[in-house]
Amino acid sequence: MLRYAMLLLPALALAQTPPNSVTVTASRNTNIPPDQALISVAVNTNLNGSMDDAIAALQGSGVTAANFSGVSTIQVQSGRQFVTQLQWSFTLVADLPSLKTAFATLTSVQQAAAAKNNGVSVAFGVYGTQVSQKAAQSQTCAMADLMSDARAQASKLASAANMTVGAVLAVSGATSTSATGVGGSGYTSVVSQPACSLTVKFALAGGI
Repeated sequence: MLRYAMLLLPALALAQTPPNSVTVTASRNTNIPPDQALISVAVNTNLNGSMDDAIAALQGSGVTAANFSGVSTIQVQSGRQFVTQLQWSFTLVADLPSLKTAFATLTSVQQAAAAKNNGVSVAFGVYGTQVSQKAAQSQTCAMADLMSDARAQASKLASAANMTVGAVLAVSGATSTSATGVGGSGYTSVVSQPACSLTVKFALAGGI
């Protein structure tokens, strides 16, 4: 009886050996039309200026500390000389239908800052578009298409090893945001699009 059990152990160990596998990730952009604009707002102050000064200059625009994206030094021409100033950068997000209103508000803020003639200036512009979270959530990922893409990728890898793709062992999915740059007229516009992805682990059969 003991001898029989000892002979059986190698067979059990062999049966528990996990199958060969390949894991691939397939993704597709959802191609949802952007419904929001990304507005860059810059406030120039002297070197003693603070973020509070910059936000004060943008009063009425809706800009707060939560919109702050960075600060840097720049050279600004003043007459025949160049002076060093601080540039405080902020990012606003506006729905496309309300973009005209947002620009009108920022133009008023810009003119008010210039009228004070205290060395503080405001500039703004659109640097990209994005899909809102609400619009992204209204779209569903085509899992059947992603699975088909994943199996096609896995088949190419398996074929290179003279193997074939078998059953699905594990699946995980995710939705992310991809950004693409569109160059033109000396600037780069950022277009953000949600993307669906599916990671699939397939069993492999056969071999050389």
